[in-house]
Amino acid sequence: MSLILDTQEFLDAVCQMLAEGESNIPIPVAGGSMTPFLVHGDTVYLSAPDSPLKRGDVVLYQRLGGRYILHRIKKVRKDGSLIIVGDAQRELELLPSQTLVRARVIGAMHKGKPCRPGSFRWWFYRRPWLWLLPLRHRLMWLKGKWNNFWRAPHI
Repeated sequence: MSLILDTQEFLDAVCQMLAEGESNIPIPVAGGSMTPFLVHGDTVYLSAPDSPLKRGDVVLYQRLGGRYILHRIKKVRKDGSLIIVGDAQRELELLPSQTLVRARVIGAMHKGKPCRPGSFRWWFYRRPWLWLLPLRHRLMWLKGKWNNFWRAPHI
């Protein structure tokens, strides 16, 4: 017998566990807004924020409508609000209050391989990838063309 659980209910339960002191809770990634750092099917490990949030942190937050989103902090503003963006996106989102942040990503499994703070991959998407925001779509397009070129049969 398979169990079908609503994503909203699942994440509500995860957030409750975090509020009760649990940490390092694994959840699957759904969607592509954090590509190329995370892809659909990867796993992230969540903990409640135990230190001030900062630029480059990947956070699980709840939009005012209640929907949960996993994106990266581009900027922490002086008033405490956050500018958030997905790694595959150019559109910035204003998160008016840090109280909407439910968790911080403290590790990940990307395509079956561990990705931890301190690794090159973690550093690259936390630092240079944020600086490359205006060029992201062009870089991802070029990467796709490069991959297609090398996959095509060459005679």
